[in-house]
Amino acid sequence: MRAGVFRALNGHFAAQVVAVTIDAVRSGILLERTGLTVGDAFSELGDLLLDGLSAGQGTSEPDSAVVRSPRGHGSASG
Repeated sequence: MRAGVFRALNGHFAAQVVAVTIDAVRSGILLERTGLTVGDAFSELGDLLLDGLSAGQGTSEPDSAVVRSPRGHGSASG
């Protein structure tokens, strides 16, 4: 955060979101609802975390939305 790479947010909340998501993947609920594999689900979680914690510098994708298929393949949405 001091270097400006990550933004300040409630770390306890972020940790709980990760824990709940991991539980949902392990139970199969999230996999069933999204059609993702375990690997794809954890990859998506990692992307969400890095993008969500990022201070907005050096992001790999433009601000335009990218829609991912259930197997994690990106496509431009417009």
